[in-house]
Amino acid sequence: MKYSNNKVLDEFVRDYYGTLAGGVYGKPVPVSADDTALVIIDAQACVKEEYFVEGYKAMGVDVKPLMPALDQLGENTDKALTNIAKILGKCREKGIRPIHIKIESFLDDAKDTGRLHSSAGMYYPPGSPASGFCEEAMPKKGEIVLKKTCSGIHIGTPIDRIMRNLGIKSTIVVGFYTDQCVSTSIRDLSDLGYEVDMIEDAMTAMSKERHERALQGIQKIYANSESTDELLARLEQL
Repeated sequence: MKYSNNKVLDEFVRDYYGTLAGGVYGKPVPVSADDTALVIIDAQACVKEEYFVEGYKAMGVDVKPLMPALDQLGENTDKALTNIAKILGKCREKGIRPIHIKIESFLDDAKDTGRLHSSAGMYYPPGSPASGFCEEAMPKKGEIVLKKTCSGIHIGTPIDRIMRNLGIKSTIVVGFYTDQCVSTSIRDLSDLGYEVDMIEDAMTAMSKERHERALQGIQKIYANSESTDELLARLEQL
């Protein structure tokens, strides 16, 4: 069969990946207190609307014209955080261990920041306002907290060694941003042999467009994909 235009090719590729996905993640990822971890990526102050507003003000930028966009960003972020809070609470209740990850340097001058983050001006020294956890995803005493100065959790932290020591086989992934740290981490988790369950509405990008495009590249191939409500219903059965 000859495909003569991109629209026809798009349809073919959708069918192709749809068929392929059935063999990779044809059923939900099994979850249990024994071998599942909840991985919360970068649920910290730097993703909040207030951080952007204050940052622009500090640079002398008039934020008023930007507020429609920033308000939408804030709404999307808050929705994801609300769902993260629900999932975190239920995982704690069911004995599934949370692993909290954030962007933060080790040195007070942040000179250990990775090249990519340095190029973007993302210098978050210990205790900086940008690196504080959001209230909805605040770690409790005794929970694992890891920090990184790059996108991927495997390049930036010892999470793989930690999870293997704990006997983790399945991961529930939530956080920020879908098209950056989350997608990088999900691909690595999958390549390292973990079963990955990403919760679509407990993560987001800076825009809906970037979020949806990122999901298209990873769902059902690198990770199972479900909603917060679907996951909570399954966790309730544990």
